Amino acid sequence: MILLAVLFASLGVADLVRSRLSPKRTTWLAALLGIVALLLGVAGVGLDWWWSPIGALALIGWLVATREGSGLHRSGYWAIGALVLVVVAAVVFGPALGSPSGALVDWYGSLPYAALASVSFTTFALTVGGLLFLFETSNVIVRLALRAERSEPQPTPAPAPPVVAPARRWWQRAGPVRVEPEAPAFTELKGGRFIGPLERVFLLALVISGQFTAIAAIVAAKGIIRFPEISKDVPGGSKAEYFLVGSFASWALVVVVAVLVMFGATSLLV
Repeated sequence: MILLAVLFASLGVADLVRSRLSPKRTTWLAALLGIVALLLGVAGVGLDWWWSPIGALALIGWLVATREGSGLHRSGYWAIGALVLVVVAAVVFGPALGSPSGALVDWYGSLPYAALASVSFTTFALTVGGLLFLFETSNVIVRLALRAERSEPQPTPAPAPPVVAPARRWWQRAGPVRVEPEAPAFTELKGGRFIGPLERVFLLALVISGQFTAIAAIVAAKGIIRFPEISKDVPGGSKAEYFLVGSFASWALVVVVAVLVMFGATSLLV
């Protein structure tokens, strides 16, 4: 479980870096900072050194398989499948790694907060790694799910016929020139990249604290807010399906991280 926390944290750091920089230099710089986070985590929790090259190769493979504009969306689906296998293997074979020990564990033990006395380091590490994972790595997974949903080619609307002005005779007076009002400037905001992570982090906190009534209220409020947009969809449109696929994929990731955190809290791997 502690290895899974380190992997989640390194993936989260790498994807956060990749999402904030220009596409020309994101892959190598994101891989570099992700590997640095991986090395610090492996050394800080007392894992064997050979986990570092294994984790670095897995991190680079994830970044290459899920990079934007590569045309390798199928490899991204394989990367998600490999990530699922890693999570299952970490849960099954995690006890063989033993309890974490190292500089990070000592630092956590020296924190002067009484509320953390009942929280194991494994639970703390899983929570931090899960939060980093839910920020941008989950955005990558949700985008892949939506891309699979929209894999069919969309019909191209027919171009509007040209407007031909009527011919004017030489004896006819020219009418007033009609000036169309200029449409106001509109800036498209990429709110989903920020709302999605905030929603997942908020839901994770509610799940861990057992506030299931508040979760139901948030889910209902999200549907109500998006209803006007969905109701204006054209016949044969897919806004509702698009909204459901993205929402359920995002919520499923929250559930997975919450289950792992609660499993780490209740297990003997402390």
